[in-house]
Amino acid sequence: MLGKLIGYETKAFGRIMLPLYGATLAFALFAGLSIRFLPSDTLEGLPGALLFMLYGMLIMAIFIMTGVLSVTRFYKNLLGLEGYLMFSLPTNTASLIASKVISVLIWSALSSITALLSIALSVLGGGGIEPFREFFRIFTYPEVLEKLPSAAGFTTMFLLLAVAGAAASIVRIYAGIAIGHQFNDHRILFSILALVAFNVVGTTVMSLLGSAGMYSGVFDSISRIFEANSAQALYVAQAGMLAFLVLQIAFFGALTWVLLDRRLNLE
Repeated sequence: MLGKLIGYETKAFGRIMLPLYGATLAFALFAGLSIRFLPSDTLEGLPGALLFMLYGMLIMAIFIMTGVLSVTRFYKNLLGLEGYLMFSLPTNTASLIASKVISVLIWSALSSITALLSIALSVLGGGGIEPFREFFRIFTYPEVLEKLPSAAGFTTMFLLLAVAGAAASIVRIYAGIAIGHQFNDHRILFSILALVAFNVVGTTVMSLLGSAGMYSGVFDSISRIFEANSAQALYVAQAGMLAFLVLQIAFFGALTWVLLDRRLNLE
């Protein structure tokens, strides 16, 4: 059932996002070819500025629309009138929440890939393949090849942190929306206040932990570890950040589940 729910979300996202992706990639190629073939004086001043401004707006629109859809799909599909149908399906509340989070992660990744592809298309259109040959030639240097294993581990941890960070942000927003929906009036206002409270509490906790680490000498110990083995210390720091994000996902995910499963308040 989870797969069917994700497929349903994918279709809903795709109706809006896929045309936007296509427009961004097409415009990126057009911008690159314009730079390559049009006379340089044609793109000087306002025309060139408008070209790059439109391209930048399309890139921003991809990520803004992904965020807007992630919020509106959760709000309308689970807490609006559609919720009466969704919560009558033969599945549990955890699957409904997980389908939303996984779908947003998938489309966030697709948005990032589209942005990178658009940059590649603009470079290819504007200067051919030579810039890419120069870029990949860097990875053939002996100094780089020697560090590839550690670089691969660092990259893997970085990607895990990116996914966990995105998931933590998503479930935090969903928890805020679920709290706001406990009220009969001014639900959006209370959702925003809940998100502000989450951020204030999170910032306060991080400040307290930082102060505790400073006065207890933990930071000095970490500094000595970095000096002795910076690579190992970096992995430890990444693992600690990953564990902290997983705890956030678990907490806000459980809070959202409790509010939707035990205290559901549909429109």
